[in-house]
Amino acid sequence: MKESGVKIKMLIKKKLIIVTLIILLVLPLISAGNYGAGKYGSGLYGVGEVTSAPPTPPGGGGGAACTYNWQCTNWFSPECPESEIQERICINKGTCTGIIGMPKQIQVCNYTGPTEPLFDIFLTIPRQYTKVCAGSKIKANINLENYGKIELLDAFMIYWIINENNTLIAELKDTRAVQDKINFNTEIKIPELTSKGTYRLYAQIDYAKNKTAVAGESFEIIEGESCKRYFIILKFVLDNKTYFIYGTGFFVILLFVLLLTRKKNTKKKKRKEKKKKRKGKNFFKPKEKRKEKTFGSYKRKVSRIIERNKK
Repeated sequence: MKESGVKIKMLIKKKLIIVTLIILLVLPLISAGNYGAGKYGSGLYGVGEVTSAPPTPPGGGGGAACTYNWQCTNWFSPECPESEIQERICINKGTCTGIIGMPKQIQVCNYTGPTEPLFDIFLTIPRQYTKVCAGSKIKANINLENYGKIELLDAFMIYWIINENNTLIAELKDTRAVQDKINFNTEIKIPELTSKGTYRLYAQIDYAKNKTAVAGESFEIIEGESCKRYFIILKFVLDNKTYFIYGTGFFVILLFVLLLTRKKNTKKKKRKEKKKKRKGKNFFKPKEKRKEKTFGSYKRKVSRIIERNKK
């Protein structure tokens, strides 16, 4: 009897443990299913489903009424774009959670073309200047293009060189008069004590009081006396490549003419030598043959004449 009672108690304990585990597993699922149905449910924050502010109880009883406080950004872009659509963002800083009285965030406008200049800047470092020595100059090609209203204005240019830690190494400023587009070269002196490494050259244009455009490209600074001699020669050749190309072409043409003339002269000499040899070998034989032929023909003619006279 005691053994059966112990078994019954063990079975009851096991059932209680199983029931407890089931309750612990089911309760989180039930609470998760109800989560979001109240204050933070889809009724207030769901996508595509918006409710108005809760009604104020009549007679002054209950809670205080909520308020709307809409604040909007400026229309962007400020000028009507080619798409003829302007947008802005409006937010409610009030206590209500609906969209009652929300200002419009999209409007249709009339595009009349650009009303102000709009420049873009392009910077290119020539191949021979991608590696330079400290103390030398780096050259860059700058191209400015106006995609907005065409008008003559002064563009304030700033050029600067920075290292990998964005420390300023050198800076240069100038002013360019530009209307629709302009292309020019600029040079910046690199300080003598600049250490080797990778640097970046930037060009910035400031125009129309508050408009800016920036472009940049990387280059490398190297050290040593040998690099100076090598790069000085290389830069001199590449900087004057037009003259070198024309000079090389003229030299090739001159060399070709000289070779052609020499070849013709050698052919003439060979022809003259051949003629002399032929004249030396056959100078007397043709004359004797001619004499024999002439004497024989003369003899035949005389014999014919004599025969005719006999008859």
